[in-house]
Amino acid sequence: AWTVDLHLDKDNLPYTVYSVRNNIDHFQYRYARWDGETWNDHFLAFAGRALYEIQFDYCGLAALDPDDPDVVYVSTDADPVTEAPLISKTDNVRHYEIFKGTTSDLGNTWTWEALTQNSMQDNIRPIMPKGNGKHNVLLWLRGSMKSYSDYDFDVVGMINP
Repeated sequence: AWTVDLHLDKDNLPYTVYSVRNNIDHFQYRYARWDGETWNDHFLAFAGRALYEIQFDYCGLAALDPDDPDVVYVSTDADPVTEAPLISKTDNVRHYEIFKGTTSDLGNTWTWEALTQNSMQDNIRPIMPKGNGKHNVLLWLRGSMKSYSDYDFDVVGMINP
């Protein structure tokens, strides 16, 4: 398991998202939240395959909303619920897309909304810097990655996703 993101809620209790490799190249995300006495740890979403063949420990990653522990953003090349491959209708290739997940029961169940879809490039490494209370900005990388030293990305973003 790899910690992906970690924040403190309004009561200074931690909540986190982390990735787990299911087998040689398939991942899932998990969400955990400390309630003051115990960790509530739940399956979050299917995270898809490894980013590239020679490094089986890297997935698209995820980001927590630093102001709202009930919101998370994930990058995956599989449907977050069913694990079905995300094949773009634009170019017929499997790509990583960004999804917004929301929960109302401390992470036990999630509702998903696609923020990107049918892309012609991968959308990975979402991050949400702490906002000012009025506006949140979600940033991520769009492009291609062949290795940790061979990539071509643009930084893109969305305000109040």
